[in-house]
Amino acid sequence: MSKAIVYQGQSFLDKIVECTGDIDNAFEMMLLNSISITEELHLGRVLKKSKITDYEIVACFTEINRPATKKIVTTNNLVDYSFPGEFPFSF
Repeated sequence: MSKAIVYQGQSFLDKIVECTGDIDNAFEMMLLNSISITEELHLGRVLKKSKITDYEIVACFTEINRPATKKIVTTNNLVDYSFPGEFPFSF
């Protein structure tokens, strides 16, 4: 697992906390990656990481536990339906 790869629902601030453990590293990671703090990250993008400042927080994140605070907007309401194989409407 690489903590430098952007996954679904992750913002730049999520990646900063996941990679370094502290949001105070935002400016350094902005400079390393030549991006803005508000720039939308695309899935699969690889970011350069700065130094880890809080090892305990970084250790909390695993392959199945990542910070992802970005709201995912879908245009098809059927995508959000939680019972696959069932028809989502009643007549």
